[in-house]
This record gives sequence, C-alpha cells and structure tokens, in this order.
Amino acid sequence: MIIWAKNFFRVFKLNMKLINIYQKFYKPHQLSNKYKKVDDYLIRGPHPKISDLIDLKKEGVTQIYDFRHFGIRGFKFIEKLACKQLGIKYIRHPFSYLKGEYPTAKEFETIAQSVKKTGEHGGKTLFHCNSGSHRTAHMAAYYDLTKGENINKVFNKLGVIKYTEKMDEVINKHFYEQNFFNRKDINKKTLNPIKYLKNRFNNNVKKATEHAHSSFISIITGYKSW
Repeated sequence: MIIWAKNFFRVFKLNMKLINIYQKFYKPHQLSNKYKKVDDYLIRGPHPKISDLIDLKKEGVTQIYDFRHFGIRGFKFIEKLACKQLGIKYIRHPFSYLKGEYPTAKEFETIAQSVKKTGEHGGKTLFHCNSGSHRTAHMAAYYDLTKGENINKVFNKLGVIKYTEKMDEVINKHFYEQNFFNRKDINKKTLNPIKYLKNRFNNNVKKATEHAHSSFISIITGYKSW
C-alpha cells in the first residue's frame, strides 16, 4: 500500500510538471474540428489531450462534463488535474452502454440546466466521452430539446434525415446506418479464442446499443415541450 502511494505521488508530480510545461510552451491553436459546436453555450467531442484543453480554454470553455465510464483506462485523473490547473470546472458523470447504464430524464434535465447557467454567466461547456460520437450526441440532443428546438431539427443534427414516430426506423437511421454501432449478430462457432472473444464483444455491443438507444428515444418522446 505504501509503495503504491509513493508511485502514485511520483506520477502525480510528473503530470503536474508536464501540465506546467504545456502551459508555458504550448501556443494555442484554432480549436480542432473534432470538436463540434452545438450552440454558443455547448461544444461536444472526444476526450481531450492537455493541448486540446488549452485550446478549449482559449475558446471560452469553463466547464467540462466527462461521460466516460469508471476505470483507470485513459488516465482520467490527468484530465482532472489539467482542468484544475487551467481553471476549468471538471465534472465526472460516468455511464456505460455496455453495462446497461443510462441517464434518467432528471439527470438529462439537470445537466442541460447546468449548461444554460454556465452559458448565461459567460462560459461554455464541453461534453465528452471516449469518441465524442454517441453519449455526447444523446446529451446534446436532449439539451437542444430543453431549449424548445423542433424534433426534426434535433434529429437532423444527429444524422437523421426525417423523424418518424416508429422507434425502430429512428434507431436504424440514426445509430446503425450512420456510425460504427452498425453491427450484426455473429453466431458462427469457432475454436479460436480470439475470434470467440471478438464475436462475443460484438454481440454485447449490439445488444447494449439497442437498449441504450431505445431508452434515449423513450425519454425524449416523453419530453414535456414536444
């Protein structure tokens, strides 16, 4: 336990030095196009590197919501430290499709109100997960609905050409035809352990995605401003 604590402290000090070096020598650039502007208050995209955080700070971002699930992968604590150093409010709100986790309508509402409040005080918010494609899309769509935007406009932003009340058509157009969650069940038997694990992961992703997107559609179709 003592050895672990010492190693953690060494890593902590090293990261603080790296963050300070970045701040001194890194010259902010125009924000990368991997970050998409939702409106004047909100940006969404993938998890940021330290250089991205500096660019986001220059762009006016004062608050970040990190939707990545729990775990050490990606060294999430580095982002938290860098945000603290840069004066950006860092909020962890983890959830995982693969684990069947999905925000409630109340959580969507609370986060949307937080974005509005930050924007009204002159700041901007970044939504990010791992790739910046799926969890952030759901959060941004609900945020748009809380502003009273038309559902067709909201779904057009997400890649759906025309909204339909048939949930399966929405899911197919939005999530399976448009991005990497376009998966089919793989039921081929194999003795190759690597192929078996890949097939199992594929099928788990497909099942979890169907559940998450159905939950999303169910929540927004019940939204009060519709």
